[in-house]
Amino acid sequence: MRTRLVAVLAAAGALALATPARADVSPNSPWSLTLTVWGGVSRYDVLGLAHGVSSVQSQDGRDLLQGDFDAYGGAAVLRLGWLDLGGLYEGALLRSRSDSAVVTPLVGVALNLTDWLRLDLLGELGGHRISNIGLSQDLDPSQAKSVWLPYVGVRPTLAFRVPFGPARLVLSAAPFARWDLVQKQVTVNVSGTTTQRNTYDVGGSTYGVVGGMGIEL
Repeated sequence: MRTRLVAVLAAAGALALATPARADVSPNSPWSLTLTVWGGVSRYDVLGLAHGVSSVQSQDGRDLLQGDFDAYGGAAVLRLGWLDLGGLYEGALLRSRSDSAVVTPLVGVALNLTDWLRLDLLGELGGHRISNIGLSQDLDPSQAKSVWLPYVGVRPTLAFRVPFGPARLVLSAAPFARWDLVQKQVTVNVSGTTTQRNTYDVGGSTYGVVGGMGIEL
């Protein structure tokens, strides 16, 4: 994981240093491109948006993907005046057996608080993939299941931008919240002396905070 983050950041730095002319990354510049990688922590709760408007209680959720986990990822955001447009990938490992990842476009508003500080109010509407569902020592990896869920999210990001050669070095902090729009039940057949069917609920809410580093061109 760390190797991937270092490689992405190094590539962004090399691109910035290779720029022949100084980029206009002042607060009043008409546009800029920010490339960022990050890491942090999240918490996933199995009950999601659909359960929030129903009579289902928290004790009704079965034991998939409920707890704390690490998160890492990267994003590219193009700022056009006050408008932010971009894309994001984030991955995570849940309970050391099921993997979670999100892929989403980003849209939002950029607010320059000072020459060095900017607040990006970003919204997400993308896909949440949960893979290796039910994976254990008793299960053939080929039997593990995967599922995609649509979700919505918010991601306010505070960025500290320091002059760095022809660009700016960006240090950021971003709390975030996401809500899966649907919930699904996934059944995994476990073969042994007898065939066992394990059913898991997927679809819930994710909350977390990450710290990042990047380059603004």
